[in-house]
Amino acid sequence: MNERNKSHRSSWVAFMTVAAILAVLAAGCKPAENAPAAPAAGPAEFLKQCGLQGKVALVQFGMVGCALSEEGIGRMTALNKDRRIEGLAMARVEGGKQSKEADAYFAAKSPGFPVRFDADGSLGRAFDATAWPTYVLVDKFGRIRYRGPWPDEAKLAEWAAALGKETADAGPGAAMFGVAVLDVPKLLDETRLPDLQGAVKPLRQRMGAKGLLAVFVDTKCPFSATAIGEMSSVASVLAKHEVQSVLVNIGEAKAAVEPFYAERQVGMPVLYDAGNATQTAWAVTSVPTVILMDSGGTVAYRGKAVWADVGAATEKSLQLPAGALKFTVKGTGFG
Repeated sequence: MNERNKSHRSSWVAFMTVAAILAVLAAGCKPAENAPAAPAAGPAEFLKQCGLQGKVALVQFGMVGCALSEEGIGRMTALNKDRRIEGLAMARVEGGKQSKEADAYFAAKSPGFPVRFDADGSLGRAFDATAWPTYVLVDKFGRIRYRGPWPDEAKLAEWAAALGKETADAGPGAAMFGVAVLDVPKLLDETRLPDLQGAVKPLRQRMGAKGLLAVFVDTKCPFSATAIGEMSSVASVLAKHEVQSVLVNIGEAKAAVEPFYAERQVGMPVLYDAGNATQTAWAVTSVPTVILMDSGGTVAYRGKAVWADVGAATEKSLQLPAGALKFTVKGTGFG
């Protein structure tokens, strides 16, 4: 969980409590000023309910308690209030239920744009935005034209202006903005991060004979906590096939990272980047993000910490029989 100025919680337990409260279904596309909730809907109905039909709109899919979501909604609120990007409407899809805590959060933020609760994830899946936060830019015809991390403001203004001039629906094959391909072999050589013992070396040197599993996490996200807690089991299975694993903690200094991992037996190197250079270079938009690479740097899997999917990708990459890798943990489809 992009450029990272993380807000710290006074207690991990308090954070987990809020996250748990926000894990039940409720519906409604409502302005932050406590308008009545609307029924569950698909993308077209969502745009209609939120007054976004015929508009170029940026929609954030986020969650209360996620530091990056909070950072992003702050940026969106500022953009909206200042009207810095002409013709750009905004909305937030909250990955939790409507509750007193959530209402208080949005009342305090006063974003000035609609908020829709989507705890069952159906709307997020409809927009293919199941990681938090994900930003989706839709054109005047309801077509998705960008999906990913917080976009550069200048680029966002450029995209909004271009979409505002369109007079016809580009159709389902409409061109997407911001598509980039990473040079992973180069990144493996150039990403040099310290571990908790102070050793600094290229990420490539952390690789096993047949590959590397890099799991990007932080200490605040509850879904990262799930992945971190299960990684020892996952890593032991992969190590038998000469695929090594590392945890890459992003956006937090050693002073925060070291005590967190000192209390946990993760069974693999923990690397950390106190800034956002690694996150930006690897285009990590949410945590946990899992990247499986073979010995040549080809990406065999990139996505959520769903271990069955990681196992299937590893089997294919190593040309193992289907079902050869047995994980006793499930992971998480959220992040």
